[in-house]
Amino acid sequence: MSKLFDYYFKLLLFNTNDSSYELLEEKKKSILLHLFLYLFFLSISVFLISNIFRADYTTAIFNGSCLIVGLLTFYLLRKGKNIFIPSLIFVAIISVISTYLFITGGSNNSGIVFMLMLPLPVILILGKERGLLALSIFFVLNAVAYYRLKEFAWCPDYNISLICRLSIVFLFISAMAFANEYVFEILYGRLERISSSLKTSQQRYKNLALNREKFLSVISHDLTDHIGSFMSISTLLNEQYNEISEEDRMKLIKQMANVSKNNYKLLEDLLKWSTVQLDHIPYSPTAFKLERIYREVIELFNPLLEGKKLSIFLKMKSNSEIFADYHMASAILRNLVSNAIKFSHIEGEIRISAVEKEDKMLVTVSDRGIGMSEELLLRFNSSLSFSNPGTIQEPGSGIGLILAKEFVQKNEGELFIKSEPNERTEVSFTLPLVD
Repeated sequence: MSKLFDYYFKLLLFNTNDSSYELLEEKKKSILLHLFLYLFFLSISVFLISNIFRADYTTAIFNGSCLIVGLLTFYLLRKGKNIFIPSLIFVAIISVISTYLFITGGSNNSGIVFMLMLPLPVILILGKERGLLALSIFFVLNAVAYYRLKEFAWCPDYNISLICRLSIVFLFISAMAFANEYVFEILYGRLERISSSLKTSQQRYKNLALNREKFLSVISHDLTDHIGSFMSISTLLNEQYNEISEEDRMKLIKQMANVSKNNYKLLEDLLKWSTVQLDHIPYSPTAFKLERIYREVIELFNPLLEGKKLSIFLKMKSNSEIFADYHMASAILRNLVSNAIKFSHIEGEIRISAVEKEDKMLVTVSDRGIGMSEELLLRFNSSLSFSNPGTIQEPGSGIGLILAKEFVQKNEGELFIKSEPNERTEVSFTLPLVD
């Protein structure tokens, strides 16, 4: 029997339209307001029947009016998405009833006792600050009203000692309700943080699954093409080795070497990407200067720069330190410079600039090479990999920019691309500065 009672009681309270409210605090107030309204309907119905039975039609009309307003409040609560309006109406109703019973005395001059329960719903529904403000206004208005109306015959003559004692109880219940609401806020604040963390994790894993599907489709296509090319060349060499001239054989072998290098780079980048997605790469932010990474990158790519006769310039408007993972920041710049070299024309130039922007360092790598089409920019913004051959047919894996984007986001930065086909490309990213 108790289980059945618990079931229907929970169904009555929790089968509310609280899906309209995003915050747990609002959902809590929705459930509490439903509970107080049910108790209100029960109490007013009993009072109304008692008034009619005792032929107290004036009070019966008053209670009937309050019941109608309460039903309207219940309708607004169930229908609307704003918890504040029905809460305000309900507090106004019970405040008016309390004032009426206090001024008229209620049954056997016991109406003042009804006021003692007022702080609980007012503070729990309106909150600490609004609740205390509403109770203060109620307390002052009732004191002034009683002082002005106490000379009338229908106004009860309360004992001052009784009023003082009940006022102390009223303040004590107010303090308890305030403390209860304070505890609620702490608990629900923690629940909100946990809920937010769970939503973030859920969205992250959805994105992870989506990105995995995108990459698997692209990588499988690229690998099929590359392995198919390797198989075709090796088959040709195997079956027609003696019929092919020495010069053509060397060309085919060179093509096989390029294809195998590209396949290795593709698999290596894919392994890095999957490691980032699974959070297996350690994130250890430290303070360092961009110039240090710049020197390492230039030294690494110096043979390629000389091979294409490229000029590279660094323009730093800030010497501030960056606070990020050094290895990730180095990988970001390496990928961007590698792409700039790859897509630059012979005897072109590459520029790297660094400038402070609020609490971030904005780094831009620009070249005046073949640029990117709107389709490629769209693929990048959708986290889809793409690969184009360089100006002298340099191969690529198609994952470098995506990896750079992942590393930038890991370090709480952003990455942007501006490009015009056959004109220029600017890739900018931000990293946090040292506080």
